[in-house]
Amino acid sequence: MFSVYLLEDNDNQRKYYKEIVDNTIMINDYSIKVVEASNTKSFYDSFSKEQFGLFFLDMEMDGDVKAGLKVAEFVRHNMPDARIVFVTTHEELAFLTLERKISPLDYVLKDNDSKEIKEKIIKDIELTEQYYQDSIYEKEMTFGYKIGSKYFSVPMKELILLYTEKESPGRVHLESDNREMSFPGNLNSLENKYSNLLRVDKSSLVNVDRINSYDIHKRTLYLDNDVQCDVSIRKSSAVSKLFK
Repeated sequence: MFSVYLLEDNDNQRKYYKEIVDNTIMINDYSIKVVEASNTKSFYDSFSKEQFGLFFLDMEMDGDVKAGLKVAEFVRHNMPDARIVFVTTHEELAFLTLERKISPLDYVLKDNDSKEIKEKIIKDIELTEQYYQDSIYEKEMTFGYKIGSKYFSVPMKELILLYTEKESPGRVHLESDNREMSFPGNLNSLENKYSNLLRVDKSSLVNVDRINSYDIHKRTLYLDNDVQCDVSIRKSSAVSKLFK
């Protein structure tokens, strides 16, 4: 899920934009949260630092024609992958968005008729939703880790097992088809990030696509490449469900 922010100081316009967003969410059954703000202060108060979001920003607020630009710079700094749309009458300020490296997704001109505004807002939501789904898919297809200042990745289809040992706290051991590696990490964060990784005990995560069989009596999980893994009593039922 991601959030759509509506920053607009005109109550009627903000209500109209929200109606468009709400209807688009309902029709397409999107998992999107809508956040409204009538001024920059309420925007900053409601802003949540997440991985991703779509922002419809009024360019001029409280007599400041660059208020939306300042907000956009804040968003880009705190959420580098955000999608930003300016809703404005100041088309001439488009150059400044390039100069400040804001990279907006779109401009919605308030001078256009309501039908065109509606179509642009709907299209921007649809494009953002598609990008969001594609980015999730891409992240789940590749497992990434960092050693020092360098980043590494393993195709998820090659990953078999991740585990920790008491002798090396704060480090995660990786086993895959082509490599074994140890890197600084935390199993809890990796479990939350990758949906196809299953916790089978307090110190092990397995790639569910690399499971071959499970001995429920021994509580032993058999993975590809002759890799074996113990399963805790608490996790045994979750593992058993994979074979039903």
